[in-house]
Amino acid sequence: MNSRKICIGIFIFLFGIGLAFAIQPVGNWTIISTGHFTPNATTNVTTAGGNVTNMNLSSSISTTKWAGYWGNVSGSLVLAPNSSSANFYAWAWNISNGGVVCAVAAPYGFNWAAVQNTTAPFVDTVWAFGAASDNATNTLVNTCTITVGGVTVTGTAGNMTGGNTFKTCALSDAATPTTKSDLAFCVNIASAGTLFTGGSGNYQLMVPTNKTYGATETYSFWMDLG
Repeated sequence: MNSRKICIGIFIFLFGIGLAFAIQPVGNWTIISTGHFTPNATTNVTTAGGNVTNMNLSSSISTTKWAGYWGNVSGSLVLAPNSSSANFYAWAWNISNGGVVCAVAAPYGFNWAAVQNTTAPFVDTVWAFGAASDNATNTLVNTCTITVGGVTVTGTAGNMTGGNTFKTCALSDAATPTTKSDLAFCVNIASAGTLFTGGSGNYQLMVPTNKTYGATETYSFWMDLG
């Protein structure tokens, strides 16, 4: 009886570890480039006293509520006692098996074991986006189905963010998210997906940011490799 209890205990312990660490923090990253939308030079219009000018105006203005990440993904699956030791065993990851890239605006605050769907209005509330044209309600206008850490989440808020390949999906670890650490933003990994540049890449993800002009947002990145 005791040996049976020990076996069951070991199984439950290992099963718990598997759930907790199916999706893990990204260990290495290389920033290739970054940029910000810059409008055209100021247009000068000459007028004189007494003139009344009929003039139509059009311009694109940079959002302060969203940021984007895109690029390639590489990795491996390892059996090891810790991140600094030699691997007991290692497997090459086949990108055709897919996976996900996720970003959370907190180092380790998200509870992946409780991952569930969420709605765009929750994102608007947490980031205080209000009724702006580029708020989450006007951005995450579709629904997503995505598998993260072995859990398939359906009907969550999202939108296509690159060709017909990449779809940013908003996820939560609470029925009513109240802080940024309650929300994660994930996208599927593809072997040769179409990027916004017209080229190919492995992921393209859009995330909300601090709307105050000049303010920054810090994201931690996570991956689940199929």
